[in-house]
Order: sequence, then C-alpha cells, then structure tokens
Amino acid sequence: ALRIKLLCGVTRMGWLATVLLFAPQLSQSKVGIHLIGRYTDGARQIVAAGPRVIKVLDPQANSEMRVAMRDYKRLYPNGLVVMRVWERTPQIRYQLSDDPVASADDFWRRVLEPAVTALPCEDRRLVDFLEGPNEGENTPTWESVEAARWFGRFWERLTEHIAHAGFRPCVGSIAVGNPPGRLDEIHAKLEAFVPALKGAKRFNGAWSYHAYSLEYTTDLGVEVWYSLRYRLFYAFLRERYPDLADLPIILTEGGIDKAGNPKTDGWRARGDERKFQAWLQWFDAELNKDTEVVGVTLFQIGDPQGWWSFDLEPIAQWLANYLRSKR
Repeated sequence: ALRIKLLCGVTRMGWLATVLLFAPQLSQSKVGIHLIGRYTDGARQIVAAGPRVIKVLDPQANSEMRVAMRDYKRLYPNGLVVMRVWERTPQIRYQLSDDPVASADDFWRRVLEPAVTALPCEDRRLVDFLEGPNEGENTPTWESVEAARWFGRFWERLTEHIAHAGFRPCVGSIAVGNPPGRLDEIHAKLEAFVPALKGAKRFNGAWSYHAYSLEYTTDLGVEVWYSLRYRLFYAFLRERYPDLADLPIILTEGGIDKAGNPKTDGWRARGDERKFQAWLQWFDAELNKDTEVVGVTLFQIGDPQGWWSFDLEPIAQWLANYLRSKR
C-alpha cells in the first residue's frame, strides 16, 4: 500500500488549490449516480450537472469510467468519487473459520491492490473512497453476531491497507435490509461491527449501505427498514457510541429493487418515469434531513442490456435538470 502512495506521489492539495476557487458549485441534492459499463450521453449530462458524489465500477479496466472521473473532477474538484472493484472469476470466498486479518490481507493483495496499481497515477488521484467486498459476496457478514464480529475485524484491517495506499476507506457495502433481525439483533450485530467503524473514522473514511425501496413507497414506517434503514444504525451509535455518530455514510447503491432481478425488479419494471421521479424527490428530501448522509449513488447508468429495469438513461435529462435546480 505504501508503495502505491510513493510511486504516485499522492498529494492532492496543490492540485486542489489551483482549481477550487474557480470550480462551479455542486448540487445541494444528495442524489448521485453509480456508473457501470458505458459513459453514456445521459451519464455525461448528469456528471456535468454536479452531483455531490458518483461511483464508478472498475476504472482500472474500463477507460470510459476513467473519462467520467476526469470530466467530473475537472468540473467539480471537490466532488467525491467512490471506486468499486469487480472481482473477476473465480470468486474468492472466506469462511468463518478463516482468520479475518489474514483474509483482509489476502483480499487486498489479490483484488484491490492490483486494481489500484493498474490505474494511471493521474487517475488514482481522482478516487476519494475505495470500497471492498460487495454485499457479503466474499465474506461472512450478518448471518450471526459471530459473523458480524468476523466482518468487523476483517474491515478494521482492510481500512489500514486502503488508507496506506492513499484512499479513504468506504466500509461495509451493506445490502438493503441488513443487518437482519429484530432491533435487539440488529444492535448486537452493529456492536460486533464497531471495530470496522472505528477504523473508518481513524482514516477519515465512511461506511456504506445500499438504500433501496422494496415496495416503491414513501411510507416512513416501511422505509426505515429499507431505504432509510441507516437511521436505525445512527440511533444505535448516538446511544452507545456517540464518538462514531458523526461518521459519514455513503449510500453506494440506491433506488427501487424488489429482489435484484435485472429485468423485473427495478423502477422501470414497476412504475414509470413520473412515479420514479416523485419517489426520488421524496427520498432526496429525507436524505437532506440527515447530515451524516453524504449522498446516494443510484444504481445504475451505463448497462441497459444487463440491468434494463434499473437503467437511469430514460430520466437522465430530468435528473440533470433536477440537480441544477438544487444548486
């Protein structure tokens, strides 16, 4: 990790000082986008409108994602870029019986380090936050308190690697509706995960949750368990760990999703543009009530073939206008 930092001479302050005075204003909306695949015309419109945060998938392997980062940071150098690495097959999978610290070292060495090393230095400087395993695909997570404890120790170690490489860690990538269980079970699992949150705070990082509405509703009594579930997390932190209650959270996926089917569960399959736009405005207003929320990167834009029902391209012009209206 230190080698990555030294090779690139990661210093952002000089670059920022020369451009911040002339940068256009970011939107006050907390709605951003998760780019995958192609940097489409719609994505270009949204990037130009100044979302607070964007997320890119595999910029080390996808030149279009690198162009998106460059466009965004050129216009909005104080905007935030989250990078996710998509692990190629065969997928790594760690077990509860594995040592979490050794597993974090292994994941860094085999997945994250090669990806960030492959990024040109000038593009590496554009990445603010680096994510790790996505939604428990590689690790024990929330199956039990013991699993949450393993996950917390794993992430505590991974924050060190990420920070020493010159990035801010974005911890967790928690799937919607997790940690599962009754409120006391949720609290017990969050308690076990606290070392990861302490690691994130130590290195000026954040944690992340995937904020989807399953039922396409604006009912707070429902959404506090799904798209707004992070509010349960912060209620726990304010009570038990007030020193962590100001840790930022980035909702690194978000939108409408029933069960993850690319064709049938996203906003397009279960509503229309007007319905989704109304939901987004409601959701944005709720996010703006919570200062700890950096923003949401809506899933997805750039892959209409693979994720048709989630595709944001049909509302890209509307979303760009909406972001500009919130400056």
